[in-house]
Amino acid sequence: MVKLLDVKKFAEDLPEVKTSCIIYRNAFHPEGLFAEQIFGPLKNYTCQCGKYWGKKETGKCNICGVDIVNNIERRRRYAKIKLPIPVVNPLFFDLFYRLLDPTSKKMFKYLMSDHTNKLLSSKDYIEIVKDNYVAQEGEEEYFLHDAIEKLFEIILEEMSNPDHKNHKYYDFFKENQDKLFLNEIIVNPPEMRPASSLKIKKNKKVVDEINRFFVQILLKKERIESIFLDIKKNKKLYFYFYQQLQKDVNELYDFIFQKLAKKEGLIRGNILGKRIDFSGRATIIPDPSLNINECSIPYFMILELFKSEITKRLIELNYTKTLNEAIDFINEVKRIKSPILYKLCKKLVDGEYCILNRQPSLHRYSMLGFKIKLINPNDYAIRLNPLVCYGFNADFDGDQMAVYIPLKDSSKKEIKKKLLPEKNLVNPFNFKVVCLPEEDIILGIYLLTKGKIKKYSEPKVYKNVEMNKGLYLFNVLLPNDYRVIKTPVDKKLLYEIIGDISYRYNYKIASKFLEEIKTLGFECATIYGSTMSLLDVDAELLKKTNKKIYEDDSFHERVKRIQAPEIKKILKDYKFSYYVESGSRGSWDQIQQVLLTRGFISDFEGNIKPDPVKNSLLYGLNKKEFFQSTYGSRKGLLDVALNTGNSGYLSRKLIFSMINLELSEDVKDCGTEDYLEMYIEDEKKARSFLFRYYLSDGKLKKITKKNYKHIIGKTIKLRSPIFCKSNKICHKCYGDLKNYLNTKYIGVVAAQGFGERGTQLTLRTFHFSGSASFEKDGKQDDKQKDIINDLSSVNKILHNFENTNYKEILDNLYKIYCRENFIFHIHFECLVSQLMWDGNIKWRLSENRDEKNIEYKSILLIPKLESWILSLGFANPKQSILNGIINKDHYTGILNNILEGKQIAKH
Repeated sequence: MVKLLDVKKFAEDLPEVKTSCIIYRNAFHPEGLFAEQIFGPLKNYTCQCGKYWGKKETGKCNICGVDIVNNIERRRRYAKIKLPIPVVNPLFFDLFYRLLDPTSKKMFKYLMSDHTNKLLSSKDYIEIVKDNYVAQEGEEEYFLHDAIEKLFEIILEEMSNPDHKNHKYYDFFKENQDKLFLNEIIVNPPEMRPASSLKIKKNKKVVDEINRFFVQILLKKERIESIFLDIKKNKKLYFYFYQQLQKDVNELYDFIFQKLAKKEGLIRGNILGKRIDFSGRATIIPDPSLNINECSIPYFMILELFKSEITKRLIELNYTKTLNEAIDFINEVKRIKSPILYKLCKKLVDGEYCILNRQPSLHRYSMLGFKIKLINPNDYAIRLNPLVCYGFNADFDGDQMAVYIPLKDSSKKEIKKKLLPEKNLVNPFNFKVVCLPEEDIILGIYLLTKGKIKKYSEPKVYKNVEMNKGLYLFNVLLPNDYRVIKTPVDKKLLYEIIGDISYRYNYKIASKFLEEIKTLGFECATIYGSTMSLLDVDAELLKKTNKKIYEDDSFHERVKRIQAPEIKKILKDYKFSYYVESGSRGSWDQIQQVLLTRGFISDFEGNIKPDPVKNSLLYGLNKKEFFQSTYGSRKGLLDVALNTGNSGYLSRKLIFSMINLELSEDVKDCGTEDYLEMYIEDEKKARSFLFRYYLSDGKLKKITKKNYKHIIGKTIKLRSPIFCKSNKICHKCYGDLKNYLNTKYIGVVAAQGFGERGTQLTLRTFHFSGSASFEKDGKQDDKQKDIINDLSSVNKILHNFENTNYKEILDNLYKIYCRENFIFHIHFECLVSQLMWDGNIKWRLSENRDEKNIEYKSILLIPKLESWILSLGFANPKQSILNGIINKDHYTGILNNILEGKQIAKH
């Protein structure tokens, strides 16, 4: 639980920093901000004057006064600065201002004003004080310090009203009256505020930012103490110095708060994401010989990643005698690039596991676990099975991956149990297989099953079905009870088969099938040797066809001719057409642009330019055609550059607003009697409700792959997270998709899925490259009209909720995200359930929720409502800390519980 620190009690026994001077006689000043006498020695067990050194020495040096201890003390020891004038705790300022009436706020502004000279010469301040407080007989007028005390009295009086809405603030003030004023400022350890340079250059000392604020306060203190007059008797002078000191203290606190927030701050920069030891980064290359669960880490990376284990082994084998000798030996081996420790490393990493991560980490499949295997001592790249690249969204054009080594046995067990690729074949966001064959493998399988590999073209019989040997070899790899495949296997059919096997059989059978497909596909693609050659091109036929397309000036006639079946037939006659037929690479439109004509081009707004680019890429474009062709390319590059950041920002906000939505481990049924009514208009929508429970004839029934088509054209009543009464979503409201998650954090799963799809929305123009697309009747494809609008629409839906309800939000999100892809509807419901609030309580958890209006909150606000720690990481850190202190029992989020010691991080 977070509480307001009692500075007076904490600083009671702390040593005092008394001077702004940092360097004195080429050493740290004994009473300064980096004093060894206060914070401990710079060198282990060595005093400042050098008289005492070594672990055998104890106590304190009788000459320089430095404790003879480990220098780690400079990370632990605090100090204090005694203030000559008490100032208000800066944490109270925001609360004061929020609760004051308009007149008091005006006085408060004067108190906080930075315009010192103006304020001293102004009579308004005195008048305002007089207006707000009439001195009783025998009393002096209230100024300075006194005015703030009076404000505090006014607030307490106002808060004592039992009907006051902000009673929690009254409780806070009542509990913390004694902490209103600060007489000391805590100075954190010097190793936590290191100086960038302490060398004196032209009488200038260069120190880090936070030290500047401490120096500023100390300078003010020295100035006040140097005045012979008793400033307490001179109200004007007292207030002048008080105001300056208060300003310095406020600035110090604001600086500290800002160090917590934003991207580089403590929360996001160090706690939510940070660089760690036992990790490395290298370029990736493919290695089909590796198992789907294996990766090969370079030998020279292993020397560093497992340095502690290798040093221990070297000492055990008597190769070296001490730890330092072993480390020096390993460093020398790395320097001269010697393979002398290769066999030791290979034996050492046998059975060890690692985690590979490719950034940007869009979803959970950007981070998977692998068994380490050493292959070649001369490798400098990480090797991995090509099948896992789909989930990582990786290729081999220079992509890099980070590798992390688990240190504890529990971490290694968790990798084996949850993170291996074979345990993550299916994406719970849309149930697509994420370990998929691509390109060469797909082409090889297609050529094999089509009978184009002479070696495997003879006829065979399998389960009483006649087929070529290629189809026979493919069918043999399928599970024994699987249906016989009789047609050539292209990408679409192959992915359908893989998905079906992954759903119907256990992961061992599915991963074995993938491995065998990979081997067979690579072999056949290599034997066939498919390539694209100018020798295969009939130049005269292509020129005649091009001329025929553009012999009529009519726009629609030209479009009609480009779409004519005979055009596709001409392009299909070439050997390299198997790339497109199989689905391994490219499209008919791309082949048309290369061989025949680029055709019609759309501009920045998606409108078709009237003049087509008649030439093909094979014969080259003239100047005008080249310029005209760059519309889409430039738009694509700009969209990627400008909107990828927007997509990333949306992804981050989605994750932080859904991170606290968990699936219950114990509650199977919350017992809610409220249902989400949904009309199922087509098969795609019906499929999005697989594994869900709905009310039929008074009983809950499950939607499965066998019966999901029965609900098409009907309105069904679904159990949904939107109406779940359990704090953590119950099993019936979420459905049996939970069996495929490997995690209880269903909010994060949904948010990562939306983030990954959001990036694809951004990249659509990039892949289209500006070439206009048409429907069969020659009309322009509306889907291409403006691609970035999708991302803008999502932002609008999740921020503005005027005249809308949860059904409309669900429908709008579904239309955008599922226009070209398939996504389970449960994830939209998880998101919407987080948007629905009743004050500071989630609407679904509110008592008598049916009688209360639903308040929809922007995803920007949800982290603040659920977690003061998450809020602290983004904006207005002072307010976030105050919310955490005042609403101490309100926040129960995952991060709050972990960082406050209420929960151990699991899963």
